Amino acid sequence: MRNDDKRLLLLGLLRIQKMHGYQLQQFLDEHMGFLSSLKPSTAYYTLEKMAEEGLVEAASEREGNRPTRQVYCITERGEEVFRALLEQNLCSYDAGESGDDIGMAFLSSFSAERVAKLLVSKREGIMRRLAEVEEALKRIQSVEPTHLALLRARLRLHADLKWIDAVAATVR
Repeated sequence: MRNDDKRLLLLGLLRIQKMHGYQLQQFLDEHMGFLSSLKPSTAYYTLEKMAEEGLVEAASEREGNRPTRQVYCITERGEEVFRALLEQNLCSYDAGESGDDIGMAFLSSFSAERVAKLLVSKREGIMRRLAEVEEALKRIQSVEPTHLALLRARLRLHADLKWIDAVAATVR
C-alpha cells in the first residue's frame, strides 16, 4: 500500500470520528479488511508522522482503570490534505503491482509438480478472500461507498481465479 493511500485511509476514518489507534485498527479489520492490510505498527507510525506534520492531533485520554492512550482527530490542515489525496486518488489509475506477478517470473525454479501444488494453495487463498468479500457484501448496504470497493474486489478475485487456473493449465 502506497504511503499516500495509508494517509488517505487514516485521515478518512478520522473524519468520521476521533479514534485511538486500537479503534482504528479494529475498524479496519472488521469493516475494511478487504481494502487494506494495514498493519498496526504501520498505522501507528503513519499516525505519528501525520501528527508531526499537523494533519492530526493526538491527545492523551484515560478511561477508568485502563492505561492512558493517544486519541487522534483530524485537523483543518489534515482535512485539506485529505481532500487533495482523495482528488489524486479518484483521478488516477494505480495498476496495483502484485507480488504474484514477480513469483510467476520465476516459476521455472521449481518442478511442474511443485508449482502445481503451490498454485492449488494460492487458489485456495483466493477463494478464502472471495468468501470474505462475499460475506462483507451481505453486511454492507449497496448505498454505502464501501460497497463499490467490495464489488471491485469481487471482480478482481474472479479475474485472479481465471488467471490462476490458466497458469495451472499451462504448467500441466
